[in-house]
Amino acid sequence: MRALHFMKIDYVLTRKQMYFMPVFFVLAWVVGRGVTEGAMSLLVTCSYTLFVASIFSTAPFGYCTGKNRGFLLLLPATVKERVAGRFLYGLSFVALLGVLCAALWGLYALMGYELPLWTVAIGLCELAVGILMMALEFLFFYVFGEGKGNWQYLSNIVRVVPGMAMFFATNGFVGEIQDMAPAGTGIDLEAFAGKFMQAGVVAIMVSLLLTAVAAAICVKVIARRDYA
Repeated sequence: MRALHFMKIDYVLTRKQMYFMPVFFVLAWVVGRGVTEGAMSLLVTCSYTLFVASIFSTAPFGYCTGKNRGFLLLLPATVKERVAGRFLYGLSFVALLGVLCAALWGLYALMGYELPLWTVAIGLCELAVGILMMALEFLFFYVFGEGKGNWQYLSNIVRVVPGMAMFFATNGFVGEIQDMAPAGTGIDLEAFAGKFMQAGVVAIMVSLLLTAVAAAICVKVIARRDYA
């Protein structure tokens, strides 16, 4: 499948940023530990990791210019395959960081930390939001294209603001839970863990479905242009 080849090309073009990913992941863990401990710190860590993913996953759009663009145009492929490859890159990138977060959860469990099921469900919801952010950012880049007035400023906003908003929203959520616990006014979230898990799984499925819809829209848009 040619789409996989284009996904690999995107990884080659952005390989330099991959060298920095372990550093950002460690930084995310430090930020999470600085806010709170245990499962709550993992939620913050994951939100920060997905914040970084929302920035780094769009990197191929910046690399596919000039000589790189000319080279890619010479490769035999349809618009659908080119767009599918780019979306596969984004999904695989978010999934890779999701696996790193899951590994950290497993490490915390081995270390004896209490990890309530509802926090795992919230983690799934965070991953779903990360996938959706990636899809919407890709949709923006494909639909509006590069080279327009104030493009650089607008693209930077699109790449940074959604992930930052999720990160601060997670911090606010963690803060609310911590404030309620000492006062004895907290809701027994573990009692709703099953429902939360269902919601998390549904959120993942919906985000993947919307990603497919976004990719289809991008194919329609790019089919009318000279380059995908």
